Amino acid sequence: MNLKNTLKSSVAVAALFAVAAPMTAEAGNITNGKTAKLAISGQIVKAISNVDDSKSSKTFLTDGGQTSSRLRWVASSKLSDSVTVGGAIEMNIPHSNKAGNMTLGTIGADGVQSSDSAWAIRHQYIYVSSKAFGKAYIGQTSAAADGSSEANYSGTGMFAGSGGVSHGGGAFFVDTTTSTNEKMSSIAVGKAISNLDHSGRTDVLRYDLPSMMGLKVKTSYQTVGDWDLGMEYNDSMDGFKMRARAGFTKTASNSTKNHIASASLALGHESGLHASLAGGKVNIGNPTGARSFTDTKDTGKDGINDPHFYAVTVGYNASMFGVGGTSFAANYNETKNNLYLADQDKNVGSSFTLQAVQTFKSVGTQVGIEWAHYEYESEAASTGTINTFADIDAVTLQTVFKF
Repeated sequence: MNLKNTLKSSVAVAALFAVAAPMTAEAGNITNGKTAKLAISGQIVKAISNVDDSKSSKTFLTDGGQTSSRLRWVASSKLSDSVTVGGAIEMNIPHSNKAGNMTLGTIGADGVQSSDSAWAIRHQYIYVSSKAFGKAYIGQTSAAADGSSEANYSGTGMFAGSGGVSHGGGAFFVDTTTSTNEKMSSIAVGKAISNLDHSGRTDVLRYDLPSMMGLKVKTSYQTVGDWDLGMEYNDSMDGFKMRARAGFTKTASNSTKNHIASASLALGHESGLHASLAGGKVNIGNPTGARSFTDTKDTGKDGINDPHFYAVTVGYNASMFGVGGTSFAANYNETKNNLYLADQDKNVGSSFTLQAVQTFKSVGTQVGIEWAHYEYESEAASTGTINTFADIDAVTLQTVFKF
């Protein structure tokens, strides 16, 4: 199949769908006969993605990569003028073709895709919010440090951000170290490249202090013994705006991690230009501080360096067509030592992505296109050989319909 013609046709079809889709009312409130109000909303995400590992390629029809199809129910009730009690349930629906499961199989194969028939919990929590004392959560939701490496002003959030990976994340790099014996490796794009973003969504007891002069501080505790601290700061002045995020996770449940730390900073200008920088590090070892990565997989017996990353994003947001915002962004992520595998010392994964997203505000729809380029290399410490791998490219057209 000719990729260029496929993308041209796909763009046309997606744009037609976005323009012709019926008008959808804003999510309304449902009263259950008591005091609580319930709002129902969600989104459907579908994509056409061509993945090429330099030896073979395939075009897949998939669900979302960075974002996914989901349903949510959000309830709230007033306890007093200053106190609100509420809760939320948000579920990833079963995926007909999960983007992370799209692989190219063996060298020269046509590719493999598989569905995900299970519902998955994103959020399920109860909260109490007070104007004077802040907000407390119990249940599954974002830990306090979640999102600390993801501050940005990009309108291209349906695709890769500081994490560097969206579609093509399930593809395996082809090992080209020996030119006469090229072979499919066990190293997936999504495992080699990351923004090390803490505990994510999990069961927590979380407390957010009231915001003060643009600063918000959060802390959370998990039943496994881990705890998180997160900070956010927002400000604007003279046509500029700023977002800063920082987070720290102390791990008690993982014998190979002491803690995770990350931060990100985003700047935006009223002209539409924006830029962001993120970085983070995992301190490895057991809770006593002793290095634990000194077994047979650490073939160089060098202790394996701590996993760390940095990411840069630049872009431009505009109103070009009168139907909603048009956003452009370029991302670069470099992740070192994220893999713990035999003879994969000093491993480096990197991604470069270009994205464009058009919003059709009246119908709650976004249509976007992304080109993603992934690279990886490492060292076989037992021999000193540099392991080389073929680059992977993914070109994706995606539609997000929100309701």
